Amino acid sequence: MLRTLNFSLLIALILLVGCKKKEPTMAELIKKTAEEQFFVHKNFYGASQRVVFYDSLLKTAPENQKDRYNLEKADALLYAGQTRGAIEVLKNLMEKSDNGLLRYTLEADEEARIGPLLAIAYMRLGEQENCLHHHDASASCIVPIEPNGYHHMPEGSRSAIALYEQFLERNSHDFTSRWLLNVAYMTLGEYPEGVPEKWLIPESAFESEFPLKKFEDVAPKLGLNVNELSGCAVVDDFNNDNLLDVIMSSWFPSHHLRYFVNNGDGTFTEKSETAGIMETGGGLNMVQADYNNDGFLDVYILRGAWMGAYGEHPNSLLRNNGDNTFTDVTIEAGLLSFHPTQTATWADFNNDGWIDLFVGNESEPENINECEFYINKGDGTFTNQTESAGLSVSKPNLPYYVKGVTATDFNNDGWMDIYVSTLHPDSKNLLYMNKGTDQSGKLTFEEIGESIGLGEEVSTFPTWSFDYNNDGWTDIFAAGYKPFLTFPITGDIVHEYLGKPFQAETMRLYQNNQGVFKDVSKEVGLDRIGYAMGANFGDLDNDGYPDIYLSTGEVSFNSIIPNRVFRNSQGKIFQDVTTAGGFGNIQKGHGVSFSDIDNDGDQDIYIVMGGAFEGDVYFNSLFENPYQNDNNWLSIRLEGTKSNRSAIGSKIEVTTMEDGEKSTFYHTISSGGSFGCSTLRAEIGLGKSTEIVKVKVIWAGSLTEQVFNNIELNTFYKLEENKQPEKLNLNPLNL
Repeated sequence: MLRTLNFSLLIALILLVGCKKKEPTMAELIKKTAEEQFFVHKNFYGASQRVVFYDSLLKTAPENQKDRYNLEKADALLYAGQTRGAIEVLKNLMEKSDNGLLRYTLEADEEARIGPLLAIAYMRLGEQENCLHHHDASASCIVPIEPNGYHHMPEGSRSAIALYEQFLERNSHDFTSRWLLNVAYMTLGEYPEGVPEKWLIPESAFESEFPLKKFEDVAPKLGLNVNELSGCAVVDDFNNDNLLDVIMSSWFPSHHLRYFVNNGDGTFTEKSETAGIMETGGGLNMVQADYNNDGFLDVYILRGAWMGAYGEHPNSLLRNNGDNTFTDVTIEAGLLSFHPTQTATWADFNNDGWIDLFVGNESEPENINECEFYINKGDGTFTNQTESAGLSVSKPNLPYYVKGVTATDFNNDGWMDIYVSTLHPDSKNLLYMNKGTDQSGKLTFEEIGESIGLGEEVSTFPTWSFDYNNDGWTDIFAAGYKPFLTFPITGDIVHEYLGKPFQAETMRLYQNNQGVFKDVSKEVGLDRIGYAMGANFGDLDNDGYPDIYLSTGEVSFNSIIPNRVFRNSQGKIFQDVTTAGGFGNIQKGHGVSFSDIDNDGDQDIYIVMGGAFEGDVYFNSLFENPYQNDNNWLSIRLEGTKSNRSAIGSKIEVTTMEDGEKSTFYHTISSGGSFGCSTLRAEIGLGKSTEIVKVKVIWAGSLTEQVFNNIELNTFYKLEENKQPEKLNLNPLNL
């Protein structure tokens, strides 16, 4: 009897174990959410699925509904990349419209969509047949377009011109058509002479305000010109050989990450297939840090942005195994969640020597997603302390659509604070002051933005903190972005070029005056349209003052907006150098990374291009900096011991001598902007300085202060906390 009972228990146990549900892996979770939320016709970005959906409706729809479904199908075909198919459908609808055959099947506003949609389809055809299929990195889609960028296959632009001139004859105030008309003429080499004078945007509108040297796009010859969708790049040293590698993403879940290793001879090798990232899935943004203090940089991937209820995608934490491979450790690290987001920031918020994580999530009135604040426990795992720290941000009666976050010690008290950029015309950005830990170790924050000059209602996207005027106090930049305009952003761009009033949100630069902020955008020349998605800062010419690169656009194919770049002139004025530097790409721009990728002392710029829809792919760019020998510099890799290993948040002060006068240049270790990641290696321009007097480091977390003497100009160093400096003998790479 006992033997029978024990046998029965054994069988039950075996059945119980055998029937236990297997927990899904991260790769399976990413795939599942993509299938359920991304690749569905109700999702705004599911263009191919919408084509299939409208095809199914057209099979059974009554005749008086087919024109409406064909119009929607044409829109879907265009954004799915099936441009010829879209044109054929739209031409048929246009012919019916011209013959008055749509008055009973379409509303007036629907019929009015046909012409502009057909015109932009022709523009996109020109881009596909020329800028994509016959790409010239030095000229394609870079305004004002030079001869190497002229279209050899003119059908698209020529057809678009005919339509835009018709639109302008009917409405001379159609500034979107005016802009696109000028661009179309540029692509044919007929600008400015061929543009009717009354609709011409003069060449003077594109003139730079400083004669910056031209940067060359060298991505094609290095194999770094990946041709995919919007995404991010992290340029940093992932295998600790003092050479900067590149990890890049494309936001579709069906796209995998790409990992390129710097070979040290001016070439790169893609190791995506062996890196363990083929099933990780894409992401719109990424940010790097050494979360486990093992000496190797890890990567956090952000997903679900812009999709509202369809954006409940899991983010991923990739652990760097130190051998050019990565492992997704999201679940075991305690970071699994499902919220739409594209922004996060790493910092040691409780000063315990371990890097923590703040994630900014997007909320809407009917879809509240609290932000997330994770404290690093130091054992490879994190604990969510959002509510106790006071960092939920969004509440049911106060939703914040968070689009950018940056960590900054704005008041120089040794505790990292958080600035939150929100996207809505009636919203405001937020500054959460870190109040430190109490006797029990509890960490809390208090939102004080309005009390220190940051209470303005403003709609912004990417943001960062930097010391733009080298006074020792970190300032805050936020790129204006208002997606609720009464007319498309391209119309506002023309207004600005022509010196006319516009409605678009402008950039904001808040100067830090010892813990109190003042909006100085107008006085420094930044009260202009940025309309940036990806953005970052770095030093274009090694003069020691950080400059600004804005990757511009929005999802619409009408959004053909040049990237914009502004040079910081001694912390007094920012000068538009877009045209001089050759940066004015009119394709969608996303993640931006400033990094000295060729170890020659100046910062190069990597940009992820491409839009959000599957038909909006474009080539990434790597702009090689031509300022190698013009100004002096210093490059420092910090390594914390009591501080977090990657030294994020640590401050560097470089005091130099020039013509008998001392100057100090300030740098805080971070990846820069909130969309695109520069290297954590400090790359500091020193202008015409002839001597480095001293280098002071204030280590984040431990707050240890070290002063280093006998540091040489134009040299690479590794500075380890509480140790003597180590000179790194790195040779420039010939890309």
